[in-house]
Amino acid sequence: MKTINRSISVMMMAVTAMMLPACKVDTLKSVRDLQQKVSLVQVAGGRVDLNPTNVVIDKQNNVLRKPLGIALSGLAGNAGFTIDVSLDFNTVPDGAEKFSPAECYLSDSTARGESITQVMVPAGRSQQAFYLNITRAAIEAHRGKPTAVTLKIAHSSKYMINEQNASALISINMPDFGSRKIDVTDQYIKNASFAREPGTTARFANLADWITNDAMAKSRPTGAGFDANVGYLGIERWGSYDSPIINGKIYQTIQLAPGHYVAEVSMKKVAADKDSYFVVASGAGLPDASGIAGAIATTAIDNSRNNAVMVTAFDIASAEPVSLGFLINIDKGVEKIIQANQIRLFSIRGLFD
Repeated sequence: MKTINRSISVMMMAVTAMMLPACKVDTLKSVRDLQQKVSLVQVAGGRVDLNPTNVVIDKQNNVLRKPLGIALSGLAGNAGFTIDVSLDFNTVPDGAEKFSPAECYLSDSTARGESITQVMVPAGRSQQAFYLNITRAAIEAHRGKPTAVTLKIAHSSKYMINEQNASALISINMPDFGSRKIDVTDQYIKNASFAREPGTTARFANLADWITNDAMAKSRPTGAGFDANVGYLGIERWGSYDSPIINGKIYQTIQLAPGHYVAEVSMKKVAADKDSYFVVASGAGLPDASGIAGAIATTAIDNSRNNAVMVTAFDIASAEPVSLGFLINIDKGVEKIIQANQIRLFSIRGLFD
């Protein structure tokens, strides 16, 4: 009996020894074959959310470009293949606007703008880049609104497609790609915090670096514009004993490049009379109240500006001298006061400017 058992054990060991090499080879081959799959890359969870940090702004070609890619996984090398790529303009989430084919397309290069429908991955390479392009016209057409498109791959010429990574929703929140507000105060404006003229000591004085016309400066014996009681721009007619101010002006003349600008004045105490404005005008000097219709832009200084930021937006079509500042009229009442402690100038630039 022992002899029989021994014989059976020897036979089983021999059979096992013969099977092991075969199992090892077949398993490795199977693993290699199963892992040879084509996927989209640069996508996470089937979604790509575009933002200013993960795209390239091509100002020369007026497109916003997002790098994407095709990848082949697996232990074996790539023998070379092609795969179809497409954009589905109708499959977008609720609440998102749809791109049109003229607004959004795929390309195989940053240098060429031709739309593609297929990507070739050369032999020996595991990945190949391609690009999603969104036109400037699309950014402007969908300004302020979430917009989306779905990217898909299909019909690989050689390898199986990884269906879990065969499509991706590409979404762009257009407000993230709106205009940029760039502070250019220091480039153009002197004494933006309304300090007094050097060497003056009286409570009221002219402002340093700002032009003050006679109607304003002579409203006080020592000048006007700066009020030492507050430490910044302060103009007042407190009683009938104070001189009226008619078309008093405090301004600077600067050379602005073409563009869209916003001036923001931090107003403090305001108890206005009438016909007082922040004015932007062409050339050297500000118009009188009767001529403000010809100014580039005006913002009325009324009691609603009390402790508020007063905003004046304006456009400059061509490089030219521009004057900006305050046109003040206080002659109808008393206990009137206009104060401001800062001015900032911003250049509003689009994504492709």
